[in-house]
Amino acid sequence: MMRERAIGFLDSGIGGLSVLKEVKKILPQESVKYFADNKRQPYGSKNRKQIEAYVLQIIKFLLKQGIKACVIACNTATATGIERAKAHFDIPIIGVIKPGAEAVARETKNSIIGIIATEFTIKNKIYQKEIKKFTPHIKIFANSCPKFTPLVEAGKFDDFQTYQIAKEYLNPLKRAKIDVLLLGCTHYPFLNKVISETIGPEVKLINPAINTARVLKEELKIRGLLKKNGNPTDIYYTTGSLRKVKKITEILIGTQNITILKINLEENG
Repeated sequence: MMRERAIGFLDSGIGGLSVLKEVKKILPQESVKYFADNKRQPYGSKNRKQIEAYVLQIIKFLLKQGIKACVIACNTATATGIERAKAHFDIPIIGVIKPGAEAVARETKNSIIGIIATEFTIKNKIYQKEIKKFTPHIKIFANSCPKFTPLVEAGKFDDFQTYQIAKEYLNPLKRAKIDVLLLGCTHYPFLNKVISETIGPEVKLINPAINTARVLKEELKIRGLLKKNGNPTDIYYTTGSLRKVKKITEILIGTQNITILKINLEENG
């Protein structure tokens, strides 16, 4: 049956595991198949045509593995490829941008918000445009944080270096008197402790993964695709170094001995 199939996740790396973890909290019975395209990351340096092709290629691969829905757990891939993916496939396709924008607009009290994200996301004003649809008169201060993603991929979650870089990125937003801060990259929730301590307790952090998980659950419910019970089976795929990705994935997921497979997309079509 369709509802017994897994939920697919795709990302350029392992940042999307922050979305997977939130989905697991509210849908613990569901199996997942997570695809990390480490070999071709970062997506932000690629052009739109390339990223669209990657998204379609990965979803096609995951469909062959047996998925009933797919979460594009990457801001760049969501911004660039979600519309094409929705038009191309007939399963539910969920992105992270709209749920995140909705959460920010709902949570701000003084209508002064901050966004931290990759250079691609900030430059293209992806979140700014989506947030303005909910609250047109909101003030938005945005800053790109290019060094955050490599820190997470290297497992440097609360090193001295990480704190110093966080101060560099976040102090301008702190001076702007923001009351909520959108973590506009799926890697950033893994730096939650550093970001929270640096920006201060008066600023609420918004993790789009939480709202994305809720949207996914509702979509599966509407389509009658929620798995009712049973033991989940999770499989992870990577196009990168199996040893490195397995090590950091086990740390981020908090589970040892996960099943992770090395994939060559060219060989899989």
